[in-house]
Amino acid sequence: MKTAQCFIYAILLSFLAFFSAAFYKKDTYHLVQPKPVQERSSSHKSKLIYSCTATLTGNGCVGSELTVTSTSAIATISWLLDDVSILEQSNIKQNNGVIVAGGNGSGAAPNQLYNPNRIFVDRAGNIYIPDMANNRVQKWAPGAVAGITIAGGNGTGNASNQFNRPTAVAVDGLGNLYVVDQSNSRVQKFRPGATSGITIASFLNLPTGICIDAQNNVYVSEQNGQLVRKYTSGTAPGIIVAGGNGYGSAANQLAAPTGLFIEGSNLYICDTDNYRVQKWIIGASAGTTVARTSGNPLGVYVDGSKNIYVSDYTGYAVQKWLPGASSGTIIAGGNGQGNGPNQIMPTGIGMDAFNNLYVSDFLNGRIIKFSNIFTGTYTTLKAGTYRAKITTTDGCITTSNPIQISENLVPKITISADREIVCDLFQPTFTAVTEFGGVNPVLQWQINGRDVSGETMNTFKPSRLTSTDVVTCTLISSETCVTNRLISSSSISLNSPITDAPAVTIQADQSTVCKGTPIKFKATAVRAGENPLYQWKINGNDLNANSDILEIDDLEDQDKVSCTIVSNAQNCQVTSSATSNVIIVTINPMLTPGISIEGDISKIYSTSTVNFTATTTNAGTNPQYQWFVNGIQTGENSRFFSKNNLQQGDQVKCKLTVTTPCSILNNITSNILNIDVIKVVQINPANAFSPNGDGVNDLWQIPDLHSFANCKVSIFNRYGTLIFYSKGYDHPWKGDYRGNACEPGVYYYVINLDGQKILKGSLSIIK
Repeated sequence: MKTAQCFIYAILLSFLAFFSAAFYKKDTYHLVQPKPVQERSSSHKSKLIYSCTATLTGNGCVGSELTVTSTSAIATISWLLDDVSILEQSNIKQNNGVIVAGGNGSGAAPNQLYNPNRIFVDRAGNIYIPDMANNRVQKWAPGAVAGITIAGGNGTGNASNQFNRPTAVAVDGLGNLYVVDQSNSRVQKFRPGATSGITIASFLNLPTGICIDAQNNVYVSEQNGQLVRKYTSGTAPGIIVAGGNGYGSAANQLAAPTGLFIEGSNLYICDTDNYRVQKWIIGASAGTTVARTSGNPLGVYVDGSKNIYVSDYTGYAVQKWLPGASSGTIIAGGNGQGNGPNQIMPTGIGMDAFNNLYVSDFLNGRIIKFSNIFTGTYTTLKAGTYRAKITTTDGCITTSNPIQISENLVPKITISADREIVCDLFQPTFTAVTEFGGVNPVLQWQINGRDVSGETMNTFKPSRLTSTDVVTCTLISSETCVTNRLISSSSISLNSPITDAPAVTIQADQSTVCKGTPIKFKATAVRAGENPLYQWKINGNDLNANSDILEIDDLEDQDKVSCTIVSNAQNCQVTSSATSNVIIVTINPMLTPGISIEGDISKIYSTSTVNFTATTTNAGTNPQYQWFVNGIQTGENSRFFSKNNLQQGDQVKCKLTVTTPCSILNNITSNILNIDVIKVVQINPANAFSPNGDGVNDLWQIPDLHSFANCKVSIFNRYGTLIFYSKGYDHPWKGDYRGNACEPGVYYYVINLDGQKILKGSLSIIK
């Protein structure tokens, strides 16, 4: 039974090995049985005292990497700070690691990973993990129990926030994240905090690995293109710097290049199908083999002592190659396939500043940390005097020269703009202020993360910046000791909406005037700059007057006056022109006043009361009246005047003071009325006459009526019947009615002399 179980287990292991190779089919890896490492036993050495040297090199700043070298092979190192040991290192195989990310089964939870690929580890030990099967990138801080998704995680796709099989990541000196999006044939760049990326390289032939040099140049391997491209400052197009001569094993060829690492001008390439690591000096036409593996090399890392670390995917191990070595030493894994702490199926590798090696264990969904790898280097953490005390393999013990380490300065760069709003006409000027930039700081202005050629001064004036652009500036400090030599400013986006606009209003000193009176208009412009252009208009027609003042005296009634300005404000505006309010003027014509007077009766007697009336034109609303009789003021301020007892030859007139706004004359005098008083003759009609035909007193004679040619004589009987009527009295009454003689008796008369004077009485007919 146990035999059968073992047989089944063996079959399962074989299947799993086949599956692991098949799952990585896009990387075209071959499953190769790992070759056993032969260990040579050291020959017997007599106990002799050997002489040796220890030389310590490195710069004098906190965070710098110190390297100790010796004339003999080093077995152990004791790192000393102010003569106190702070770290012991031993050059022995370290085969047990600690899971620091994932390890909770393959899945998509924050504490899980699914096929973690080529990782990036920063100096502080933050791990950036391309979680390939989950199409996301996880950042795992030291000591964290779960990762944070910093890119992707939105399903499989080709949108700017999606991936399709991310195989490698890298982070530049400014914190920008670069992701190889293999099945989308592109490389995406994510600025710090961004949720969507921008494509910096596309149409690649199965991109797989990535690395970034100190100048932020990006290198990408094309697994099916058999080459590596370089993208200057992270921008397209790329240039071929390695391979590109077809699939092959010659020194100038590559076969399925995958993992990359850059150190200075040396590019290290996992030449996977050739089972080797090629060192390719930038600019060279061929590479040099610096490491070989029994299986598929997928990841490579080089430490400060030029030791090379290679992840052997199908050898289930990480090898360390000393500089110039002809063979490597397994320092992690090498215990076959499995999920134990000393078993790995490695793809990507990285190292922090403290010689901790991190390995992505692809099929086990975890990242394993192997602590205190012997590198011959130490990263300083604080200021002081450092030495290295070594013991060589032949027993020599010595202490190196001292190196004094100083604290780092913290460079800073801040940028500002001279305006908050951007438009085509008015481009902003940006100013950079640096701190601890050194004597020769290097500035580089950027728009949307891309360098602006030639813009390296502390001021920057773009020519075609828009409100959607993002401006930053990088600083490379020339100080000796700095925390980060390359830093970036905060970004400025002048994306405020343009709301500013000029405006103008006009006022007139008077809007109602008499014809020919000048009117003064004043235009008040706001947000229009110091010298706006003024265009006055009358009824929409332009006047030749560029001034904020317009004085004009030939306007017509109901003319419309307005003003348009053109702004010269030195800032962005929604529009450059504005039109004022409209003033409609009232122009009154010049009027000639008039006055005439008349009395209410034409025949005036000495006892008559005459009512005079003044009739005016264009006198205004409240004219003043002054009446005169024979030049003497009389009467009240009224257009009506009454006077009695007028005398023959009196003269009546009226003086008018007008209130019309637009009058030619303010005072005028009426016509003069000359009074003609009628002298009344005494009328004494006879009270009896005898119309008997005897020729004596047969008519009712009234001689004085001849003075009243228009008099009216009416005679009534005692019953009130009109029996006689005559206008004028040229033909006296002869005592009849309708041709018949009237009976003797009393009759009554009414004589209207002139319409005013009336005589009444009785008369008798006697026969």
